[in-house]
Amino acid sequence: TLGSYFAGTRAMCATSGGGYDLMTETVSLAGILEQPFVCVVVQRPGPATGLPTWTGQGDLNLAIHAGHGEYAKIVLACSDVQSAFELTQHAHNLAEKYRVPVILLSEKNVAESLVTAKSFDSDIKIERNLVDPKKEKVVSEDYFRVDGDKISKRWLPCSSNEAYYSANGDEHDGMGRLTEESEIAGPMYAKRVEKLKKIRSEIFAPTVYGGKTANISLVGWGSSKNVMKDVIKKAAEKDITVNYLHFDCVWPLRTEELEEFLQANKNIYLIEGNMNGQLGQLIEAELGKKIFAERLLKWDGRSFSLDEVLEYVIANA
Repeated sequence: TLGSYFAGTRAMCATSGGGYDLMTETVSLAGILEQPFVCVVVQRPGPATGLPTWTGQGDLNLAIHAGHGEYAKIVLACSDVQSAFELTQHAHNLAEKYRVPVILLSEKNVAESLVTAKSFDSDIKIERNLVDPKKEKVVSEDYFRVDGDKISKRWLPCSSNEAYYSANGDEHDGMGRLTEESEIAGPMYAKRVEKLKKIRSEIFAPTVYGGKTANISLVGWGSSKNVMKDVIKKAAEKDITVNYLHFDCVWPLRTEELEEFLQANKNIYLIEGNMNGQLGQLIEAELGKKIFAERLLKWDGRSFSLDEVLEYVIANA
């Protein structure tokens, strides 16, 4: 996958948590090369083989943190077949725009469901973000340039007769030449990490389902969206208003819209298919404060049912 992207062809690989564990050195390599890379991780309850035929949301921390060293990375999470179709396209565009690895999380109940869906029509444009050296002048140092925009120019190997670079997994200078000089290594390292600031400001925001305010609010990601859409409707029949804040991009987190949601709603709960409430931990760490009144968590390999979530909502509204 990494080699195909280097040569100019969009490519992606797909695995489960155990398979991803074996590939994280490649993810780190993509990080230092500032090379686009896309990998789908279909979650199942673990560790080890775990419950291989059941579902879960236990690999969020794995997707965000796996890989040695520090570098910018994007983690998306699909929730149904429509979002899987759309987020796959966004994953490639984002990987090429910011020159970072993008991990697309799925879940077994999404990846192996049989669903009747409308025709997948998309207005998402393919954005390669490649420089054509025949139309725009580039110099070799542009490929890993530190100064100016944190996102350096990228062109395909052999597309220029004048500008060239080395795709070097060791620390390097602006054209990829190996170096261990601190005055070069430090800024290069910082540049790769600081891409996150730009990504965070431009990544798509979380979505609110239900009204702007509600008797009870829940926050989640992945397939939790599907049961929450039904809960919102069923609770309304009992005169209970419910809203739900859903994250398609789980790293880096967009906190502006999250803060607005928290200010508008006071009775806020977490819903996640893992035991530790990984997104909840991430949110509270990012904001530096306690957010959730309680956490509705499930880790036995089964999806949340409408009845159990509705019962929980009624009890806490």
